[in-house]
Amino acid sequence: MVPPFGFFKKKEKAEERTKPAVVAPEAESLSIPQVQSLLQEQESVKVQWLAGRFEPLRQSAEGVLATLGSIADEMEKEKIKLEELEKRFGSTVETARRTVVSTLRREASVELVPVKSAGDARKFRERLDSILNRMGEVSGSHSKMLNYFLKKHADKMRAGFNKLEDLQKEAKSIFALFEQERAPAVRCAATINTITQKMASIKADEASSQSIEEILVAHAAELEKARQELAAVKGSAEFARAQEANERIAGARKRQEEFRGELSEMFSHVSRALTKYSYNVSKETERRLQVMSSEPWNMFGEDLPQYLALLHEISRSVGSGQVQLKDSDKILQNLDSIHSSLPGLHETAREIAKEMSDLARQDTEAARRASDHEEKVSVLEQEIERNRQDTEQKKRQIGEKNAEVDSLLWQVSESLAELSGRRYKVTR
Repeated sequence: MVPPFGFFKKKEKAEERTKPAVVAPEAESLSIPQVQSLLQEQESVKVQWLAGRFEPLRQSAEGVLATLGSIADEMEKEKIKLEELEKRFGSTVETARRTVVSTLRREASVELVPVKSAGDARKFRERLDSILNRMGEVSGSHSKMLNYFLKKHADKMRAGFNKLEDLQKEAKSIFALFEQERAPAVRCAATINTITQKMASIKADEASSQSIEEILVAHAAELEKARQELAAVKGSAEFARAQEANERIAGARKRQEEFRGELSEMFSHVSRALTKYSYNVSKETERRLQVMSSEPWNMFGEDLPQYLALLHEISRSVGSGQVQLKDSDKILQNLDSIHSSLPGLHETAREIAKEMSDLARQDTEAARRASDHEEKVSVLEQEIERNRQDTEQKKRQIGEKNAEVDSLLWQVSESLAELSGRRYKVTR
C-alpha cells in the first residue's frame, strides 16, 4: 500500500473540532432528567455530525468498489498472451486470475449501509478494514503473476486499494475525533446512571427501614402487653402457691440427686468385684450387675431380694477366693456394708419417690404461664434490639449513599461545565 493521497484534503479536515449546536439552558439548576435530556440532545448533534462526515466516505467507497468490480470484469475478459517459454505458467496465471476476480467481485458486492448512528459508523470502518485485509491478502499472494501478465489491471487495482486505504484512515480519524469529543458526555451519562442506581438503592433502604420501624412499634406494643400479663400472673395467689410447690419440687429433686450420688459412690468401691463376677453369668445376672454399677437406685423395687441375694453370692465368691481381688478384705467389708444398708436405703428411696409423686400433683400451672410470659418477653426484647441495630445500620448506609450521591452530583456539574461552558447545580 502507498501513503494516503489526500482524498478529502479539499474538504473539511477531520481534525476540525465539532461545534456545540445545543443551546445551554439559562436556569441555574438542572434535575437529573433535564441533564439526561441535554446529554441526549448533544449526542444526537454529534451523531448527526458524524453521519454527515461519514456519508461522503461511504459514497466514495461505493464508487471505488464499483470500479474494482469493473476491473474484475475486464480482467476476466482479458486474453493473456503467453510466449513459448511462458506457457508453462498458464495454469498458475489462470488460477491467480480466477482467485483475484472472485475476491474483487465478492468484496465489490458488499453493501455499505448509510451511517445514521455511532454503531453504523463503527461497522462502516470495520467493513473497510475487512475489505482491505481480504483484498490485500489475495492480491499480495498473486502479485508477481498479476504484475507480469496483467500489469494494466494490477495498476488499476492498486490505485483502487490506495483510495480505499485513504478512506479507511479518514474514517478512523473522524471516528476517533467523535469518540474523543463525546467522551465527557459518556462519562457524565455513566455517572448519572450510577446516581440513579444509588438513589434506587437509597429508596429501597428507606422502605426497608420504614418497614422495620413499623415492626418495632408492633413489637413494642406486644412487649408491653406481655410484661403486663407477666406482672398479673406473678401478682396472683395462685402463682405464689405454684412457686412454693416448685421450690419443694426442686428440693426433692436435689435430695434425689444427692441420694443417687451416695449410692453411686458406695457401689464404686466394689466395681472391680462386680466386673470380675460378671464373667460367665446369665444375661439376667449380667443385667443386675450392670444396674448396680451404673444405676443402683433402680434396684429398689419388687426384685430387691434378688439383688440382696446377688450381693451375698458375690461376697461368698470373693471370700472363698473364687473371685480373686487385691484388697479383698476391704472389698468384702464394702460389700457387707452395702448389703446391710440396702433395707434402709430402700426406705429412703421409697420416701423420696412418694414425695416426688405427691409434689407432681401440685398445681404449678401459674408458674408455667409465668415462665412462658418471661420467655416471650425475652424473645421480644432480643428481636427489638436486633431491629434497632438493623435500623441504625440502614440509616448509616442511607447517609453514606446520600453523601456519595452528592459527590457524584458535583461531578456531573463539573462535566456539564466542561460540555456547555456554564456551571449548573444538579439536583435529584
